[in-house]
Amino acid sequence: MPQVRKPSQRRSQQRVSLILEATAEVLRTRGIAEVTTNSIAEQASIPVSSIYQYFPNKEAILVALYSDYLQSIEEVMDEFETRARLEQPWDAFFTESLKAIYRQETRDQIDRELQNGLNLFPELMEIENAHRQKFAERLAGMLRKLGSKWSTPRLKRLSLFVYEINTAAWRHRIENKVISNELLEWETAAILAVVGRCM
Repeated sequence: MPQVRKPSQRRSQQRVSLILEATAEVLRTRGIAEVTTNSIAEQASIPVSSIYQYFPNKEAILVALYSDYLQSIEEVMDEFETRARLEQPWDAFFTESLKAIYRQETRDQIDRELQNGLNLFPELMEIENAHRQKFAERLAGMLRKLGSKWSTPRLKRLSLFVYEINTAAWRHRIENKVISNELLEWETAAILAVVGRCM
């Protein structure tokens, strides 16, 4: 994977943020096929040479953007992981956490193009696969804190299945251009039914 220069000074960090915001806007308004260093530079109102000070190519920019996207979802999980306690109702906990994750996934309206990017750029799929495994480990730990007596390997398998339910809902939402409470209700019902097996 290409090396990305880590910005250390505030101005450099602002420039990287500007590049990522411009990339997200190109994704949102024009689609992933139109993401080029030229289109990003144009959107950010900076010279293309400025981009190359931080990123060797558009793939590296997309990797950084997708990493940030997944990090924002992990931050939602961080919040709920600290709140997982044995004495709280597990189904209310999961219903609330799924709503928060759903809000985060749809916040920037770039999820459709990121999904397309997974099929085009192996680097993005690598990040996705690492995220899936981390999610499974964290969810297994939360299920244990919430009172599940299942073994850790079995909880990880169940957690991977929960991840796939979320991914299927994500793809359905993207392919059908639907953001609705009904879809979230169905996803939540499916996940609660699966998680209920281990509680």
